[in-house]
Amino acid sequence: MMWLLRLLLLALIIFIVYRILSYATSPVRRLEFAKRKNRFYMIDDKKNVRMNLLVTYNGFLFEGEKYVNPNDKKTVSSILLWATEPYDTKLLDGEVLFLEESLKAVYPNAKINWKKS
Repeated sequence: MMWLLRLLLLALIIFIVYRILSYATSPVRRLEFAKRKNRFYMIDDKKNVRMNLLVTYNGFLFEGEKYVNPNDKKTVSSILLWATEPYDTKLLDGEVLFLEESLKAVYPNAKINWKKS
């Protein structure tokens, strides 16, 4: 009976450690933290060109849609970027350039377009 309690306690400790580690490494939590602290953070799966990307900068959240080159299905040819809250987002030209350069660092061949809202 005592070994069963020890096994249950060990399983509980392993589960708690797993939950703490999964919370600490969650990309969505990191994105929200960077948004609150007015920092730059990007969630993007470079291997999956069909998945949209999320970028936060200066407390503003942007979403981007990647478009692939029709000849080469692995390279991103353009990125359409827009603010999730378009009426509250106010960026200077230097901040827009920083966002575009950050995306160009990851996708050097991509053309970055901004969606007007």
